[in-house]
Amino acid sequence: DLAKPPASAYVPIVFPSDALVAAATQEGQLFINSGISDENTVSAFQATFTLRYPKIKLTIAAGSSAAAEERFLADHAVGNQAVDGVITNKRAWAERAFKEKALESIDITIPGFFAQWPEGFWRWNLSAGVTAPAFYRPLGIAYNSDLVKDELIPKQYKDLANPAFKGALLGLNPDSSATYARVWKHIMDNVDETTMKAIGANLMKTPLYADVQPAAQALGAGGGMALMQMGANVGATMRGDGAPVQVVMPDSTTGSEYAYGVATKARHPNAAKLFAHWLYSTEGQWVS
Repeated sequence: DLAKPPASAYVPIVFPSDALVAAATQEGQLFINSGISDENTVSAFQATFTLRYPKIKLTIAAGSSAAAEERFLADHAVGNQAVDGVITNKRAWAERAFKEKALESIDITIPGFFAQWPEGFWRWNLSAGVTAPAFYRPLGIAYNSDLVKDELIPKQYKDLANPAFKGALLGLNPDSSATYARVWKHIMDNVDETTMKAIGANLMKTPLYADVQPAAQALGAGGGMALMQMGANVGATMRGDGAPVQVVMPDSTTGSEYAYGVATKARHPNAAKLFAHWLYSTEGQWVS
């Protein structure tokens, strides 16, 4: 329920043609790399898409690791693409994929798409291609509930300036993602200079994580007391696996948008396009 589809401006996109459904069903399978890190969302996608199209096997590899992204582009370059589509929250990577002609623009996948899809926040107009966020995840503050209790639990960003977090505050590298950089800026905009310096003094600078997954794993294992940015969905998945991780949403948050693209050399191109129709449909918006 923390996902925010473009409700007020959203107009359902066109239904896929019978010909596309038939061609996708003939292919019978679909493999997607997903930047979504929580099992609940991935499971919901798989279950609901399978209910709608039971003859198409959907496999989703979850987690927006840099290695998976590099592998996708490397496989494209040598003509051995095993992935049919990508869900990503990294605009810079999507721009690179468009420039290398590894992804097709969403309005190629779904002709006339932008005649119906909202403008502004819900469009990524990149120099080499265009896609659209299908959903949004706000990012909050995560903490290890075995190590952080009672009055020490952070509720706002300013609480991370508490000296008790010194050397135990995990952070994500703003240079590795525009989303991470945006969260850093958001924090800076919401605390005064003195507080920001105190947060910086508490930060564990080695390592400064390039991806939320290893940072989350470190937090759950007790390698830190708090993490400056994590989605509530990731925290829920970790708690389901027994990790002592809680996520608090400050009064003011920013977050990640997730967009989809079909691989230009997909082995199952029709199934990949059908998934796009489903993801951006009313049903897909409800699930995400």
